[in-house]
Amino acid sequence: MYLLLIPVALLAVIVGVNVGWRWVFAPVLAYALLAWLYGSLRALTRPGYDQVDPGSTPEQVKEGERTLFWCEECGTEVLLLFRGTPRAPSHCGQRMHERTEILN
Repeated sequence: MYLLLIPVALLAVIVGVNVGWRWVFAPVLAYALLAWLYGSLRALTRPGYDQVDPGSTPEQVKEGERTLFWCEECGTEVLLLFRGTPRAPSHCGQRMHERTEILN
């Protein structure tokens, strides 16, 4: 695979010097934009893996405790009222941390 990059790089230099560098960079930029577009659209078509099973019912958090999820990056806190899945939610591209407090 890497051996194929040598002739492609030489061809790109020859085309760039003789015809113009826009003919080299435009296809590379177009490929990068299309790869990003397809990746974004593919993410929208996938089902959510963190969703609750249709047959299960979420359980309410116990009366004497308060569960919070917080994000390290931005400090956002989310109060948990119903637990539908044991996994923590995601925020800022990473899993949030769980903090359970016992109320008196």
